[in-house]
Amino acid sequence: MNRKIVIILAIIAVCILLAGPVAAKQKVKVKISTDDCVIKNKGYITIKLVDKKGREINSNGMVNYTITDKNGNYKWKYKSYNGGIREKYDVGKYKVKVKFFGDSKYKKASKTKNIKVKDNFDPYTYYENHNWGLNQEVDDYFDYNYWNEEIYDDVDDPENEAWDI
Repeated sequence: MNRKIVIILAIIAVCILLAGPVAAKQKVKVKISTDDCVIKNKGYITIKLVDKKGREINSNGMVNYTITDKNGNYKWKYKSYNGGIREKYDVGKYKVKVKFFGDSKYKKASKTKNIKVKDNFDPYTYYENHNWGLNQEVDDYFDYNYWNEEIYDDVDDPENEAWDI
């Protein structure tokens, strides 16, 4: 009789050991960064939750984040995470605190990071990325700051008259 109980307990222990890793929650990392696209002294702070391989997770778990500027003004949100979070801010330094509460598949995670939104708008890169005529303000910016009649307008250039046949 004792032998049967030991065998049954051994089978139950093996089943628990095999089922344990399947039910374990995955680790999550919080990534806080800024986007490169800044126009008119504004930029984006992005918050992403990624797995151990660096891929963004698919979860509806709750996220709490606070973004504080250098003057102590802050924006506080508590919402369901359904993809990357992107918040538009003025150029400057910010302290970002993020807390993910986890769900049935992922463990909880948190991170605090000081981040700087920079004014790195480059008009040459903007047009190289095929953003032609999408924004009248940007087009006017180029006209006022980069258009030079002497360089681009060669109608009055006597050297080019030979080509007008």
